Amino acid sequence: MTAPAAPADLTREDKVAIVIGLDDARRHRCCEPALPREQLSRTARALLWLLGDNRPGRLANPRLEAVRRFACATRAGHEPGVALMGQLNTLGLKPSHIAAVQGLLM
Repeated sequence: MTAPAAPADLTREDKVAIVIGLDDARRHRCCEPALPREQLSRTARALLWLLGDNRPGRLANPRLEAVRRFACATRAGHEPGVALMGQLNTLGLKPSHIAAVQGLLM
């Protein structure tokens, strides 16, 4: 059994994505990021124009977006899904990185 990784194993960008995920958990309860306006109906666009859209946007980097979603789900008390864990592995996060993220969230 390996020891959990130190937070130093995470990049600066990973830590920023974690902070964004924590803020999303607090403010938005980890709702999915908003769809691009082009994909919305006219009625939905009109409502967004009138009421505003305060849902979080996606991060441009897929790896950082996965880290943000993992941090948000973990802080909100949800068990991250198999799909998200597979995506984290595919994007290059090792189990030691995931343990480091969990260590920062405790």
